[in-house]
Amino acid sequence: MPQIGFLADDLTGAGDVLAQAHALGLDAALVLDPERVSSTTGDVVGIAGPARSLAGEELDGAIRAGLAQLAGLDLTVLLYKVCSTFDSSPTIGSIGRAIELMHERFPGHGPIPVVPAQPDFGRYTAFSHHFGVHHGLIHRLDRHPVMSHHPATPMREADLRLVLASQLAGRPAIPGLHLPAYSDGSFSAQWKQLRAGGDEAFVVDAVDEAHMDAVAAALCEDRTPTRTPLVVGSGGIMAALARRSGEPRRPEAPSAASGPTLVVSASASATTDAQIADAVSHGWVEIAIPPEAITSEAAASESLRAVEAALGDGHDVIAHTTRGPADPRLRAAPVSSAQVGRTLGSLVRSAVRRDLTRDVVICGGDTSSHTLLALGVSELRVAEQFVTAGPICATDAHSELAGCRLLLKGGQVGPPDLFRRFARRTDTKSHHSLPERTNQR
Repeated sequence: MPQIGFLADDLTGAGDVLAQAHALGLDAALVLDPERVSSTTGDVVGIAGPARSLAGEELDGAIRAGLAQLAGLDLTVLLYKVCSTFDSSPTIGSIGRAIELMHERFPGHGPIPVVPAQPDFGRYTAFSHHFGVHHGLIHRLDRHPVMSHHPATPMREADLRLVLASQLAGRPAIPGLHLPAYSDGSFSAQWKQLRAGGDEAFVVDAVDEAHMDAVAAALCEDRTPTRTPLVVGSGGIMAALARRSGEPRRPEAPSAASGPTLVVSASASATTDAQIADAVSHGWVEIAIPPEAITSEAAASESLRAVEAALGDGHDVIAHTTRGPADPRLRAAPVSSAQVGRTLGSLVRSAVRRDLTRDVVICGGDTSSHTLLALGVSELRVAEQFVTAGPICATDAHSELAGCRLLLKGGQVGPPDLFRRFARRTDTKSHHSLPERTNQR
């Protein structure tokens, strides 16, 4: 029977939860179909979907379906997993709306703690203001070089109390549990007072693992025979919960690609842009997918042929629908994350079916769920620890990716040479020199 259940608002973030649990010796599984939860085994069982890119009735339906299945399990804690950069808005991927739906499913729970900090990943909350590391410097969320310019959910406010108030039907700012409580001995009393209050939620500060461990302990102490503690948070709270019962695994021998690697990306992050630049500078083939390929079969087939030709020649390939926040394709006619996901899924499906690659990277939290759904993936488990928030996964035996090494990469995840590390080609050029068809548009 699972100890911890989670509902993730995007797939790459769910991979982070799997990685945290796996690293500490817990058996963790992730399903894309909520109805599979009851038959899935493991210490940690979660559901991932595209909620972060949804709005309105679609968002409500996805969250309600996930919560309904998790409510049937006898859990120690139930986590609504959000990105550690709190990606959301009142209309898209609203975390506030998710909190309202958690109260709808669990009406007697009381205020829900919100804990997005993930110190080992450079995400910190202090006096309810949220911060993130970028290129070694700590930035307030509304001044973060990437998150303040996010193409879908730009963060204009760092005070999470105000962010949530704007998403909770315009209610006044919710309260916070602040850093001094950890050092002055009042944490437990303040936690109990906030949990007994009349607010929908409260923001919890944390800047190191000791703070996260204190939150995990308070959550577990909240459990009663009739109440499962609820929390909204990132991979940081999953790691703290796992530390209470798990033991770190011994380091695993890293695997390597068995042939050419295929990266498909819809990430507009500057971090992903730098990773693409690194790979291309070492001989990887870059194929820019034009906007019309997402809506036109004929245009899509041209990109598909380019990907297959490069892989067939033994090259590592990166195919992307956008590259960096300034890419003009972001300003083209709007398309949905589902459309983009299906386009990327068709590229991967064809390459795998033709045995051109068994090593796949999917970039972009908002589209990765749609891409895996297009590939018939219903379950994921960690095959190998890789980088923080980015494990190498294996899928169920019935998916198009059965038997493949799969990396799901969020926009802010990984060092510049991430793709070469995945392929284990960090010291040499790719298989061949870069062909003339690079940078097709």
